[in-house]
Amino acid sequence: MFSIYQQLNKKDDESGGSRRSSDVTGHDRFYRESPRVKRKKRPPNRRTLSAIELDSSAMTSARDYIKNNRSASIESSTSNASSSSSINNLEDKFHFGNKIDSLAKILFNRVSITRARESELSNKKHLYESLDQSPTIREEGIEYLELEKRSRDQALNICQVFLQAATRFTLIEQLHNIGSRVDKFWFAVKDTLLKTDRILTLTPLGKNCPLSVCPSTKEILNKLFLFIQHPYVCPILDIEFIEYEEENYVVVLQPINHGSLKDLIYGIQVLGRQILEALLFLKDRGFPTVHLHSGNVVIQNGMARVAGLENSLLGFTSRIHPLVGPRIPYGASIESICFGHLLFEMTAGYELCLFKLSRVHYDDVAKYPLVYELMDFIFNSPENRYPKLEEILLHELFRNIDLRELRHAPVNTFRPILNPSVVRLLDDIKRHNSRRYE
Repeated sequence: MFSIYQQLNKKDDESGGSRRSSDVTGHDRFYRESPRVKRKKRPPNRRTLSAIELDSSAMTSARDYIKNNRSASIESSTSNASSSSSINNLEDKFHFGNKIDSLAKILFNRVSITRARESELSNKKHLYESLDQSPTIREEGIEYLELEKRSRDQALNICQVFLQAATRFTLIEQLHNIGSRVDKFWFAVKDTLLKTDRILTLTPLGKNCPLSVCPSTKEILNKLFLFIQHPYVCPILDIEFIEYEEENYVVVLQPINHGSLKDLIYGIQVLGRQILEALLFLKDRGFPTVHLHSGNVVIQNGMARVAGLENSLLGFTSRIHPLVGPRIPYGASIESICFGHLLFEMTAGYELCLFKLSRVHYDDVAKYPLVYELMDFIFNSPENRYPKLEEILLHELFRNIDLRELRHAPVNTFRPILNPSVVRLLDDIKRHNSRRYE
């Protein structure tokens, strides 16, 4: 009987193995949507009306009705006269109180609105605007420039040409410009195979791109993005090259996220530790220096994921490079400095426009002693020796953070063996970038 049971289990495993989906592009192994639990709506609470909100005419008619229905044997004429005069006095006081209360409300509202405007103007540098709530150019009353409109129309044509060849995806809409790269265009597409929405980005390849545009390069890149899957790294599901009017473009497909770190500034310790784990993971795999800033960190289910990995491979320049690049050599703790800039923005609520923190910047993070110590550790190291990512990870700010995504993960999950072709590609890109920034 036991042998029969083993044979049945073996057959089930074989059939289940054939049905199991392989690790191919298009899948995000580490992202799981949180279950949506429908909660019963509570009945609205009935609020008791205050004296100001009551109808004075209704109260007067009610008093007259009660007075007319009283027993005549209980009341005397004198009491009726005195009660009517007292009622009139009460009504006069009531109307006078109504006027005072309404006047006080008007004055209070004006004062509160004025204070709110003053605080908004004084704290303008701390305000962020969500990407999905930002007004469009047309809503602002500003017309599109002819050149920008022409470039967006051309990008839409290229996207449609690509989607006609790749029948797996269908176009949903062309999105507004996101981020700081003016020649990067964004589209929402539908994956008909997996029945889910994706983000498609289209970017022209510049002269600084170290890659040769050919099918073998595309195959190696897709293998690379399969090898570097991690809970705190935003995956690149597919990458393609397309030629249009004798110019090469790169098409990148990624999962749709719910805003970048600019839209969700909270949980400094947990999010910072997750970003550090992602940077160390990529560094251990020999990946080139990533373009780390708040626009390239996405939030999914409260989890930070480093994005924009393709920028380092395609020869694009980081938006933070003019601040950091001329000060330190390429690859020499440049990610530690970028992480310090990112951590300051998460804490203070605005971007750091200098290489190091000034006294004013230190005052803005002084209420967080551990962050203050870490900023001093990163930017004020003796002899201009900037700390490594491993040293930042051991700081008190991140030392005792428990990451549930890595708690029960097998060791070999995040230690894949890279193909020799992938290793050669990464080495060539790192040599090209180091010569470029010398």
